[in-house]
Amino acid sequence: MKKVLHSSLIACAAALPFVASALTPAEHLEWLKANQSAEPQFVDGDVITFDKAELVRAFIPVEFQEEWLFDGMEMTIKDAGDIKPAQVYLDATERHAGEATIASDGAIENYAAGRPFDPADFTPGADSGWKMTWNWNYRWQNDGLSVGEVHWVWVRKGGDHAGHEVMNDTYSQFYEGGGTFERVLSGPYKRFLMAHNAKHADTNYQVNGGKGFAKNTEFREYTGFTAPFDIAGTAFLILRYDDPRKADDSWAYIPSLRRVRRISVEVKSDSLLGTDHTLEDFYGFNGRPMEHDWEYVGSARILVVARSRNAHTVYYGPNGWAVKDDYALRLVDVMRQIPKSDSHPYSEKFIYVDRATGESYYANAFDKGGKLWKVWQLTKLWSEDPQAQEQEGNFNGLVTPDGTNFQLFQSINVVDKQNDRGTLVPCRGIAADDTTLKRAKRLLDVNYLTEGR
Repeated sequence: MKKVLHSSLIACAAALPFVASALTPAEHLEWLKANQSAEPQFVDGDVITFDKAELVRAFIPVEFQEEWLFDGMEMTIKDAGDIKPAQVYLDATERHAGEATIASDGAIENYAAGRPFDPADFTPGADSGWKMTWNWNYRWQNDGLSVGEVHWVWVRKGGDHAGHEVMNDTYSQFYEGGGTFERVLSGPYKRFLMAHNAKHADTNYQVNGGKGFAKNTEFREYTGFTAPFDIAGTAFLILRYDDPRKADDSWAYIPSLRRVRRISVEVKSDSLLGTDHTLEDFYGFNGRPMEHDWEYVGSARILVVARSRNAHTVYYGPNGWAVKDDYALRLVDVMRQIPKSDSHPYSEKFIYVDRATGESYYANAFDKGGKLWKVWQLTKLWSEDPQAQEQEGNFNGLVTPDGTNFQLFQSINVVDKQNDRGTLVPCRGIAADDTTLKRAKRLLDVNYLTEGR
């Protein structure tokens, strides 16, 4: 039977006509508190249209409500089912339960593989905050992620994009609705996990036994751009060390300079080639945990695209940055990221992570004045579904092996609430592929950045 919303939640919702960019962290926490007592008035299979928007408002973070709830909206409620990680990861979690510890500076110690800490034991505060961020860092990822084609679409609020060059036979089916497209970047992406990889139990969870190319390395990550012409060839390579206290090695190749240059920590929190994303924002958070302080805020239930019905993200809505898909009500844990550096652009950021899978669905960030700046939606594609298999061979997609049990990174979409613009980042040709060391060397060596230039 459908249940009635708790009276305090109705009061909260009624009091929320707001200017989104003026929202503060305290007001976000007020919404989170109200969410605790909310009871869903919807059931599996319901299609929520604008006249029924109040049925779902309590389960959409307050900063995102004006982006998702609009005249013409269509949100299908669909339970995500069983999407727990692969058995090899669950086995590693059980085998090493209770071994990992947190040092006085927040670094993880005595960790082998699997999920380091049980989120059911988390309590608000810094101690559980560090545990949650290390759970996030070491979530199930198979060997990492490959994306054949990433689009970075700059969208300005208002207008339309019907005449933009991207609206051709290949892509027009993905970009419905309004919004003015100002620029579209594209290129491949690759991340290869080398340490604490649950698939390599026989070599101490290290690829190649932690020798050679994999020595002292947690992962390597490549982000490249092939279009438009003025940035074609630009590429970034990050080497994350297994030592949590050691800073990354990071490089960029800038074609106009015809050289590879090391990049600093600060660059990873700067705007990426003019988009509303940073290298650190990818996945929800992709930086070094030790460069921030962390707090566990609590749990929530929110509506998210946990198991997309589409092979590729479909955008719609008045500004073209809402996602038309199935939405599941998921239990998530919430952590607060507080940068240690005064030069970091954010004062704080909240990140929402699935309790079962460890993947992020939503985040928001506040400026130095404590006002809302950006909001992110992340959508997922379940590796065992047919639409995930459609990735193989399309948009340069590789093979995700059967039984990988992984939420593929389908898209990450950010809205700059202060400047009425967004950057959509749909990923096509996505795979959690089995990566050989030989192929990783070919793709993820610093010398590859200049190849063919």
